[in-house]
Amino acid sequence: MPDTNIGETKKYSVIVNAVIASQEGKILLTQRGFQEEHGPGTWSIPGGKLEFSGVVYEALQKTAAKEAMEETGVEIEEEMQLIANNTFQHDEDALQVVAMVFLCRYKSGEPKPLEDTADVRWIGVEEIDNFEFHNINVKNYVLKGFEILKKDKI
Repeated sequence: MPDTNIGETKKYSVIVNAVIASQEGKILLTQRGFQEEHGPGTWSIPGGKLEFSGVVYEALQKTAAKEAMEETGVEIEEEMQLIANNTFQHDEDALQVVAMVFLCRYKSGEPKPLEDTADVRWIGVEEIDNFEFHNINVKNYVLKGFEILKKDKI
């Protein structure tokens, strides 16, 4: 079947998200700022657009670390585990999004709401239904993080 999209310009964005786990097995949530274009006031995880170049995996790790620090003031360990990759399209602007989600280990820093963030909270798995998430994918990323933490018993 011929490609009917030939000649169309598509917009793409690579997003890197960090599911940050504490030593106690909790995960850090961020509340999106109330001025945010997508899902203002809803709960999410630190993340943003891929900004680094070079070796792809290292660029993804650097982006996850940068976003965690900018949004929450938290430093994460260098080693992280890819737990999900997802593609979707924004309805409002047809932007094709590739989302890479990493399980990251907390290293240091006192979490606080910073850039584009209204609030931050460490939560246990039993608290997850108390939060309105930006979308179901984000909730699933957090649940996947809890599943891995339980299995690894960290």
